[in-house]
Amino acid sequence: MRRIIPAPTDILAPNVTNVKSKEFDVELITPMYGGGATTGCNDSDFPIRPTSIRGQLRFWWRATRGARFTTSKELFEEEEKIWGSTDVPSSTIVRVESPSWTKRRNYVGPRDDNYGFKRIDPEAYVLFSAAAADTNRRDLVKEDLQFSVSISYVDVCEQDVLCAVWAWVNFGGIGARTRRGCGALYCKDLAPNETKSKESIGAWFKEKMWEYEITLSTTIRDWPTLSNCIFIENTRKYSPLEAWKESIRPMKNFRQGEDVGRDKRTDPRKPAGRSRWPEPDTLRASFPSRRGYAHSPREFIPYGFPRAVFGLPIGFKFIDGDGPNGADRKGLKIKPEKRERMASPVILRPLKTGDNALPMIALFNSNLPPTFEISGTDHTFSREDVINAKLPQYQDSPMENRTNSGDAITALLKFAGENYSFEKVPI
Repeated sequence: MRRIIPAPTDILAPNVTNVKSKEFDVELITPMYGGGATTGCNDSDFPIRPTSIRGQLRFWWRATRGARFTTSKELFEEEEKIWGSTDVPSSTIVRVESPSWTKRRNYVGPRDDNYGFKRIDPEAYVLFSAAAADTNRRDLVKEDLQFSVSISYVDVCEQDVLCAVWAWVNFGGIGARTRRGCGALYCKDLAPNETKSKESIGAWFKEKMWEYEITLSTTIRDWPTLSNCIFIENTRKYSPLEAWKESIRPMKNFRQGEDVGRDKRTDPRKPAGRSRWPEPDTLRASFPSRRGYAHSPREFIPYGFPRAVFGLPIGFKFIDGDGPNGADRKGLKIKPEKRERMASPVILRPLKTGDNALPMIALFNSNLPPTFEISGTDHTFSREDVINAKLPQYQDSPMENRTNSGDAITALLKFAGENYSFEKVPI
C-alpha cells in the first residue's frame, strides 16, 4: 500500500503566495543503507523520509546553484530564503508517496557472501561498514523501490528547487554511503535520454548548466561544489547494478588490488599481499618502539598519507601487535584534526539513462583540512603529507607514472582510464 509521508512541518512560510508544485517519479536503483530516523537503520513502513530528501536537496543546491556565492554568509542568506532555517520558515515543502517495502538484501555472516554479492566483489568493498555495524543496522533496502516526491515552492525559487532535484537524482542518492553508489536514484524526466557517446552526456550536462544557470566555479569554496570533472565507461550496456559494480572496481583495485595497491599474495588464506601504500609503513616508522610488528618499515617508502584525499576516517588493522600508545590497532584511524570525518570528494555510482546505465566517476571541488591526526596518539600531519611529489616516485608506488603532484585522485582517474576504459566527459 502506498502512503503519503508529509514533512514534519507541512506548512509554508506565512504570507507565501505564487506557490507551484511539481511531482517526480523516482526509482531506487542500488541498495539503500540506512535512511531511517536512526543512523544506519532503515524503516520498512517509511523507507523514504521527506526530512532525508530535504537534507539532500539542500546539499545539492549548495553544490550547484550555491557555487556562485563566494562566502558562506552569502550562501546561507540565500539558502535560508529557499529551504528555511531554525529562525525562518521554509519556502519549500517536500512530500513523499511511498509503499511499505519489506524487500531486503540481508547480512548473513562475517565469513559469508552477503547481500547477494560475493565477498571479493566491488560491492562488498563498499558495504563493509554495513556488514560491520550492529546487528539491527546490517540489512539493506533492496533496489527497485519506486516512490513519488512532490515539492511545493514559491515560483521565484523554481530554478533553485528544480536544479537541486536534478543534481540529487543523477549524482546523489538516499541513505548512507551515497558517494559510493548506495541508494542511487533514477528519474526518467531528469535523466539523459541516450548514451551514444561521452559527447552526448557532455551535451546533456551543459544543457542543464544553461537551463538552471549553474556556474561551476573552479575556485574552491568553503563547502563542496560539483565539478565538471565527470568520467564514464561506455563500452557496453549495463544494468544499474552492473554499472554500480564497474564504477567501484577502479577504486577498489587501485587501493587494494593485487600488484597495484598490494603485493601479490604469498599466503593463500589472504586476498592479497603487503600494502604498497605509504600509510602502514609510515605508522610503523613513526612508532618504532612499539612491539609486535610482523613487518619492518621499508626505508625506500616515504612518509605520507596519500589515501586521505579519498575521505576520512581511514581505519588500519595491524594484526601483529599492540598499537601506538597502547591503543588497539584494530581501532587505529587517521582523521581530520579535532573532527571525526571528511566526506569523500569522489562519487562512484551508476548514471541511468533512457536505454542504459553507465559506470560513472564524478568529483566535487573541495578543500583538504589543514591538519590531520592519528587517533589514540598525539601525532599530527599536514596537507603536504597527503599530496606530495615524492609519493609517486618510490618503487611500486600505486601512483607511479599516474601523477606528478602526488595527488591520489589524479592517479585514480588515470588508472581508471588505463585499465577500465573510463573517459572524461567533454564539458
